[in-house]
Amino acid sequence: MSKSDQDHIVAGLLKLAWSFPFIFAGPALFIGKGTSGAWYWTVLSLILMLSGICLITLGLRQILRGFFGD
Repeated sequence: MSKSDQDHIVAGLLKLAWSFPFIFAGPALFIGKGTSGAWYWTVLSLILMLSGICLITLGLRQILRGFFGD
């Protein structure tokens, strides 16, 4: 495993680690405020959930790029 492959894997794992707060905060905010609060709480929670999904997708793509190359 070369150094660049290892860098891709570590960067992908960091993106996955950054996605966890978004994954848990989005649904918690949706259940807590989004169902009974103003509309902007719902929009904020959906944005948090979508950004968590995007970070997961980008992180997995980068990890797979580190394992298998371009």
